[in-house]
Amino acid sequence: MKRLTTIGITFFSLLTCFSAQGQNLPPGAINQIISCSLNEGTTMAEAVAFARNNPRDENAPNQVYFRQAIFAPGFKENYDFTIVSYYPSFSEMNTRITARNARPDIRARSGRRGSDFFTCDSATQRVLLNRTINPDNDGFSGDQTLMSVRFCQLNEGETAADAFTFGQGVARNFRAAGDNSMMQLYTILLGPVGEAVAGRGLAIATVAATSSSYAARIDLPNGGFSPTEGLTLPMACDYPAMWRTNTIYRAGN
Repeated sequence: MKRLTTIGITFFSLLTCFSAQGQNLPPGAINQIISCSLNEGTTMAEAVAFARNNPRDENAPNQVYFRQAIFAPGFKENYDFTIVSYYPSFSEMNTRITARNARPDIRARSGRRGSDFFTCDSATQRVLLNRTINPDNDGFSGDQTLMSVRFCQLNEGETAADAFTFGQGVARNFRAAGDNSMMQLYTILLGPVGEAVAGRGLAIATVAATSSSYAARIDLPNGGFSPTEGLTLPMACDYPAMWRTNTIYRAGN
């Protein structure tokens, strides 16, 4: 397994030491995330296929995604993908995980386990609060798409609510230009601290409905479009990292 390095920690540390309960923010979903590496000889497609066929019951997360790093150098030096599980609340997550841990391991029935395909680093496990910036977005309902994540540091005196309002303005500008991809604001609840950013770290993700719509969104600024036109930036952000997100499970599907 690839070792966790300072660079790998830095990739996620911009989310750390942050109060996610700022004023004027809507309720969010709970995300449990862990970083993983494919075992020697295993492809991403094989890991995804195994996970999709894994038995689940009423204690499963509402949604599960495998997000494969495509353009994310700091992350790819150490890992291959993240497993992201969605829950409606932290209390519900605790109840379901406790119930799953108390039952017999139903995965044994298939004769294979996730550890046959990939190895996850428990030191990277964290819990985030995920708020959708533009609820009337085009959504993502397919098996696979592309997404971006930008890690940001709030300016002195700015809050997560300011970042959320800024994100709404960016979403409106993109929508006026013909793109209505889902945008999300992430703040951390629990997890590794790494190189803390004075409590001002957060992330903004963009999840396109399809890979082709993601590509069209990326091309928009090349034609002169400015997503931040008329807006005041409350934070400084790095360049976006690109991920391929694979749907593993959605409740009700």
